[in-house]
Amino acid sequence: MHPHLVVPNSEVQNTIDLLTAEGWMGDNLRIHASLDRDTRLIPLSIQAPQALPPPLNEFPIIITSGIVEDRKRPSWLQLLRDMIGEQLVDKHRKSWPSSHELIGDMMILKIEESVREFQPQIIRSKMAANRNIRLVLEDRGVKGKYRVRDLRPIGIRENGKIAPASIGSEYPTKVIVKESGHMIVCDPASAYYSTRLQTERISTAFEARRLSKTIGTKINVADPFCGVGPALAHLVNIPGLVSSILASDLNPMAIKLLHENLSRWIGMPSDTEVTGITEWKKGVWSGVADARELLETDLPIGYWNLLIINLPHKFIDFLPLILPLLDSSKPYVVRGRLVCGNKEIEDIRSLISQYFPDGSDVVVDPRSEYSPNTKLCSVTIRNFATVG
Repeated sequence: MHPHLVVPNSEVQNTIDLLTAEGWMGDNLRIHASLDRDTRLIPLSIQAPQALPPPLNEFPIIITSGIVEDRKRPSWLQLLRDMIGEQLVDKHRKSWPSSHELIGDMMILKIEESVREFQPQIIRSKMAANRNIRLVLEDRGVKGKYRVRDLRPIGIRENGKIAPASIGSEYPTKVIVKESGHMIVCDPASAYYSTRLQTERISTAFEARRLSKTIGTKINVADPFCGVGPALAHLVNIPGLVSSILASDLNPMAIKLLHENLSRWIGMPSDTEVTGITEWKKGVWSGVADARELLETDLPIGYWNLLIINLPHKFIDFLPLILPLLDSSKPYVVRGRLVCGNKEIEDIRSLISQYFPDGSDVVVDPRSEYSPNTKLCSVTIRNFATVG
């Protein structure tokens, strides 16, 4: 018996994309139609949380016997066994890069030094099992002032043939990805972007809809750590939801890509320069800025209804500095992520609560392991009381 998500046929592909990005989809069982044929049963992995986040929580979970997947191509690990043998695969079983991230036609993964000697075989087996992948990039952590991922090309598919990437050669990493129906231009080698945060962005859109309904008007959204704008993609493309946006980032390359995206989403001029915070069209402010200095600009203060703080390691540091952006005379929501110790979650929740009026709903929800002793948490702060 195995947990399956019961999903309407019209929502199947989007749900598969979400589950795959999070690593929550079972890979040994088949997706199959329900008895009434109106829905499909999607198997969940053991890593999937019992309480799925929006919009996945809209679908019921049933426990049923699954159908074993016997039609799949060999997994990358099976292909690796064929290349180096069962004994070596078992010897290093804890070190193989079992997970990876797909961004467009690129695969991003980490390789431990203990299996570095098998890098050519890892690349070949991964790309053979994922036939749409053009480029494999090794993630060596973050680097530089803008904390961009240090990505090194290690595998390339050219003319249908898989080969190691040539040292010193340049390979394009700018791609367009489709996320919940939204087209997003990104370049993970120039500005941070992760498909694994898709459910977070959908949850933010869910909160935005609820907030707009509570206020009774369109909302004003501030995203001072916007990157290329993936969170905004889920907001500005919802008709009648957003009135004004503030989108800023310290990384000029992120803002350049953001402007390319905004031209697609809301008709902002596509040749917009990369400058400091500028109102390019009515109700649209964007540009390069340090979030700590936003209150010193000509931006509207005490104006914004939804504040997004996607800066996990410095969420607590920046929160009190940019709270004055919010319109405290109306209901408002703060959404973000933070990293904290396994035993510090309640203390962090209490600390955050001190910055908000009594009765505010402060949720610190651990979503995944960040390290053996820390959690990556989703943060939602709702103040639906009218203060002014």
